[in-house]
Amino acid sequence: MTQFSQKLLTLMTVTVLGAATVPVVAHASSAETQGAISFIDDDGATAPVDPVNPGTPLPDTDPNNPATGNTGTLTLDVAPKTFNFGTVAASNAAKDYVATGSQNQYLQISDKRTDTDGWQVNVKQDRTLTDTNTNYVLTGATIHLPQGTARNSLNAPTSSPDPNLVVAPSVAITNVDQPVVTAQTVKTGKAVSTLTWNAGAVKLSVPKLTAKKGSYTNNVVWTLVAHATQ
Repeated sequence: MTQFSQKLLTLMTVTVLGAATVPVVAHASSAETQGAISFIDDDGATAPVDPVNPGTPLPDTDPNNPATGNTGTLTLDVAPKTFNFGTVAASNAAKDYVATGSQNQYLQISDKRTDTDGWQVNVKQDRTLTDTNTNYVLTGATIHLPQGTARNSLNAPTSSPDPNLVVAPSVAITNVDQPVVTAQTVKTGKAVSTLTWNAGAVKLSVPKLTAKKGSYTNNVVWTLVAHATQ
């Protein structure tokens, strides 16, 4: 065998053995399907939820805590209807009066924003309690709001207080806005939050030598504002 033929035989052997280890690949046919989604702002009104378990809807309408019907991505959805201190005998002494009722009163806040965080609910009165017929003012009379319990629908469990929401202690309501509850850190207070307190814990303080026969009213104003986060 010549040198040339030896080289050829070796080459053929390697080629045959190599071909035996290469799998046969079938022809592949492919297609593509696009995945797509577009988000828009959820700016409709939020229905009332269970104030002590904000992860669940409220089963029945609550006339003591009516829905506001507010729309938008940051809304105050529910607020108490009234602080009613009843009909009582006038006294020349300084007196405290408690609101009637033993049911929960509550605020409900919805934060559906996706591009920013932080909010705060403030409270004030539009005027001091005033007689609707004589315009006599109960000068110095003050409504005191007790410290409430804040919950959030994203907290686990939703029935537990949310430690990330900052709740003010008892607030003496004046003509100047004061904070009641605040979501002051990033990604807190999202979805639905509630602040609850017992109606019977709301108090009215009337100074001495102030009360006179008559019917007195004012309006307590709740304001939800965007608040810078820490």
